Order: sequence, then C-alpha cells, then structure tokens
Amino acid sequence: MALSVVYVPDTGHVVGALGVTGESAPDDVGALVGSALPVRVAVDGAGTAVLPLRARQLAALAADDEPGAFADPLAFGVDQVEGPDGTVVAKPALLRLAPWSTPLEFDANGLVVAVPVANTAASTTVLALVAAGEETHLLAGTIAPGGTGVTLPVTVDTGAHGVLVLVAGWAGRLEPVTKR
Repeated sequence: MALSVVYVPDTGHVVGALGVTGESAPDDVGALVGSALPVRVAVDGAGTAVLPLRARQLAALAADDEPGAFADPLAFGVDQVEGPDGTVVAKPALLRLAPWSTPLEFDANGLVVAVPVANTAASTTVLALVAAGEETHLLAGTIAPGGTGVTLPVTVDTGAHGVLVLVAGWAGRLEPVTKR
C-alpha cells in the first residue's frame, strides 16, 4: 500500500491521507476530493461545523510511508523547497510538525493566533477557516519575523464557531472557538 496525501501548499499542512493499493493516487487533487475537502469539527451546542477546503487551495503528493498521517494528518507537513528553476518542489518525506496549545480566541478585531516560539529568520504564513453559520471565512496573514502572533481580521457573532488554523511549521488546529 502506498501513501498519498492531500495538503495545503501555502503552509505545507497535510489535511488528508489515503492508502492506495496498486496504482498510485492521481496527482489531480480534484480527482481525490472533488470541488472541496470538507473538514468537520464539533461545535459546542451547535452541532458540527463544516469547513470546506477548496480543491484549488490543495495539492496531492505520493508520500513516503508515515502511518501516523492516517490518524492525525494535521500533525504532519510536506517539505517544500525551491527547485533549480525557481519552482517549488514538494519532497515525499513528511515532517512531524511541532504541537502547540496557545489558546485561539476572538477579540474585537478578529481571530487571535499566537504560537509559543518566534521564528526569527522569516515571516510565518497563517491560514484559517472560520465557520459562521452557513458561511465560511477564509483568513490569511503572516507572523512577522521575531513575532509570535497575528490577529486575522474577521467579524463573527457571539458564540461557538468551528475553526481550522494552519501556521507554517506548527501542527494544524481544528477546534471550536467561542467569541464572548
């Protein structure tokens, strides 16, 4: 059985893993997930929030064997390097990403994302999906070099919301976040 993963090229996060017998999985991510990969999270008192990752935001890769990717795909990332011609090339070996538990929260300006350790060498890409009723907000930002956080502008109602946060180099977080 060969491992194939679906990942977010902007941050490198694996968001889905599948084992394929025989031929390898198609490189066309749309053939694997359709128009979107629905990511689901239980939201306190509100049932389940569905956060769709659009196929155009994703890529597929035949990866080296990593059984942990099936149980917790958000804990893994795809190493992407610049090739000799300047294009980005994904390596097949998956990286285990650092876990973090700094609370995610909403303030008056948006979703506050803070990591425990700063990347002093470069800015860090942050992507988030926030479920707000029938709508899903796609948020993007960066943590400046030497910084540990960013506020992603979004307006949501008071209450619990399903949130997917992807910070480059850190394990992905899929959880409910309550705006007070």
